[in-house]
Amino acid sequence: MRILPGISCVVATLVLTSQAHGQQAPATPTDQTSALDEVVVSAQRRTENLQTTPIAITAISGALLESRNMDNITDVGAFVPNAVIQPLGAGWGATMAAFIRGVGLGDNILSFEPGVPIYVDDVYMGRPQGSIFDLLDLERVEVLRGPQGTLFGKNAEGGTVRLISVKPQGDNTGSASVTYGKYNRLEARGMADVALIDGFLDARFSFSSKKADGYFKLFDYVCANGAGSLGSLQPAVAPGSNCQTGTLGDENVQSGRAAFRFLINDKTEFNLVTDITIQNQEGPADKYTVIDGTNGLNAGWGALTYGYLGVPTAGPAAYIGKPIIYDNRFITNNPYSGYSEYGTDPISGRAVPNENDLNHWGVAGTLEWQLTDGLSFKSVTAFREFRNEYGRDSDGSPLSENATYDDAFHQQFTEEDTFTGKAGPVDWATGLFYYSANDSDRGFDELYPCTAQNPYVCVHEQDDYVSQTTKNWAYFVHSTWHITDPLSVTGGARYTSDQKDATISVINFDPYPVTLGSSANVVNQYVPLSARHVDYDLSVNYQFLPELMGYVRYSTGFKGGGFSPRPADALQTVPFKPEYLRTAEIGEKAELWDRRVRFNADFFYSKYLDQQTFAQQLDADGINWFREENAGTARLWGLEGELQMEPIDNLRIDSSAGYVNYWLESNGGNVLLFTGNQCNGETCYSPRTPKFTGSLGIQYTMPAFGGEVTPRLDETYQTKVYFGTNNGCFTNTGPAGCGTDAQGGYGVLNARLSWQPGNKKWDVSLWGRNLTDKAYFSGKLSLITFFGREEGNVAPPLEWGITFKRTF
Repeated sequence: MRILPGISCVVATLVLTSQAHGQQAPATPTDQTSALDEVVVSAQRRTENLQTTPIAITAISGALLESRNMDNITDVGAFVPNAVIQPLGAGWGATMAAFIRGVGLGDNILSFEPGVPIYVDDVYMGRPQGSIFDLLDLERVEVLRGPQGTLFGKNAEGGTVRLISVKPQGDNTGSASVTYGKYNRLEARGMADVALIDGFLDARFSFSSKKADGYFKLFDYVCANGAGSLGSLQPAVAPGSNCQTGTLGDENVQSGRAAFRFLINDKTEFNLVTDITIQNQEGPADKYTVIDGTNGLNAGWGALTYGYLGVPTAGPAAYIGKPIIYDNRFITNNPYSGYSEYGTDPISGRAVPNENDLNHWGVAGTLEWQLTDGLSFKSVTAFREFRNEYGRDSDGSPLSENATYDDAFHQQFTEEDTFTGKAGPVDWATGLFYYSANDSDRGFDELYPCTAQNPYVCVHEQDDYVSQTTKNWAYFVHSTWHITDPLSVTGGARYTSDQKDATISVINFDPYPVTLGSSANVVNQYVPLSARHVDYDLSVNYQFLPELMGYVRYSTGFKGGGFSPRPADALQTVPFKPEYLRTAEIGEKAELWDRRVRFNADFFYSKYLDQQTFAQQLDADGINWFREENAGTARLWGLEGELQMEPIDNLRIDSSAGYVNYWLESNGGNVLLFTGNQCNGETCYSPRTPKFTGSLGIQYTMPAFGGEVTPRLDETYQTKVYFGTNNGCFTNTGPAGCGTDAQGGYGVLNARLSWQPGNKKWDVSLWGRNLTDKAYFSGKLSLITFFGREEGNVAPPLEWGITFKRTF
């Protein structure tokens, strides 16, 4: 086990010294400019100091986002205790996988609910697909850990990520920056804040454009290895550049935002915001780590014979009619290369493009009205829409063994009306929330395995169209009673009504039809789902000293039910139930030494009920099933700590550490999901849940060259993480499927060196990401049991760049 060196020592020293400090007279606040900035959050629907809010919150300012060179929302998770926020990878389009304290979602099926939802300026994002937002013109990011079901509703059981944008100020300021870097990276950003009508209408316009070549190279197999290699069992050699056919993992995203602020009078304002993101990229970096032609449903699974169709799909015509074994020869010996092929499939004639395109836009109107001195009203009305089209070579080879294509569409409307007020010693909030959405996914799946029972090409093609409407409404109430100056009690409840209506249409083109649904080879299934639930929270916080607050909190959350992903027959449309999480938490928030040190820590204990769990199984017809099941009961407990320090002027230290302990108490009798609590010789763990996470950042500003130079280093670390339920053991027939579907512990080192002249109008920054060039995966999908393969989304290698910024 490895944890960031220095974090444990710093935390221990801080705790000991804070105890000694607590025995002294309370410090008197000073006006020293070296004190840490006050952090303001709105996690309880009112503006308050982070240090007096009884919730575990990580708040990152816009300035800190820039100094850490954070690019999009997936970069934030590495700096939050017990959080993993990463792109989901190939086969899932533009989808984010967000997990906090072992709770989240690792799929993009429209029936699934995110366990950690994203809010952008108080607008709920209904799908994790399309939610990899650029960090564009933000005031701050708030990451709330633990169930937030009372104020943020359905699915906020692991926590909530809130992006808060800068409001127009009408101060006629602006900025522009340009970046050049490795892989021909070219980025441009800009912002302009103007007063359109003095005292009445301000506007703020911002944009971002990012382009970079793909870091994952695709090669022509025969060019790299010779035609004779098709009949050989030798693994592939390192390909030469002259055999390259394309890339994966590029970047081509443009984002824009326009915000208008109407200052109606001194008590009322209306903000109208519209934004758009356009992504035209190749697919994510899809690296195959296991290709085992002898594994799968039977020993003959990997033999592919194309001669009977008269179509050569790999190699010269001499190999028509001869079996081509699907095995590890199609794995290159470099983590950033492969032999995937895109284009028109020679058997079906269908196009499988190398693309991951997204068009996402939205508009929101927010009315804020101070009705009286003790009563405010806020209304947020929003509409959003996205379309995500993506293709995938699902076998990672030049063979036409498996390919998929999807066209996902999402449209949502939200309305939230909230009253907040103060009545004597009580701060309160109450409101209504409404959400409606239309979702669809249209696509196809081609699979051409040849089995021992069928020596010919077994052509399986599946067209699917899944549509779903969702209607959700909720009523909530929340209040804080300040019993005495140091003692407060906070509590609330939320009632949620949720209704989903899905229609699943699947057409299978198989040589040996079986009866599916209403007719042969056709599934046309209607799946209604509904849920009614009450979430609540209760906390007691006490201000022991002006610098130290402690709290105890109990909160609940739930995630809606759905149907299993990618059903192949009517048996596989059986729905699963909602899951529930209950969490008890004790924490402290401290600011010491004239606010030069801020240390927040907590301990939590959670109970998982009816946990939704993914598994690969065979159904009663013997057909492979990617099944979502309510596994049973689990418990989690853990520790979290965050430390910010400015021990001397201009020296800034930011660190965090987290630990999660997961234990499956019962599996609901479904032994196919887990075998007790022994997964590949280890305790079963929830997907994307490392036991330890940590980060450490240091920067120092010093005078140089007529201005200021600021070097900064950031290291993040996480221990081993599993991406699947069975924790790396997917077969009962031997060790071939064990030890996979996991990423070992790793650290990532980033750096930035910035210079500003004395007038602070310019900023030049040289930066680097993944400076140790660590090859690691941000996701994996193991299909060894059924298809004899595993692939992973390999993260970018070392990158560097230089950024020039001008402030107006």
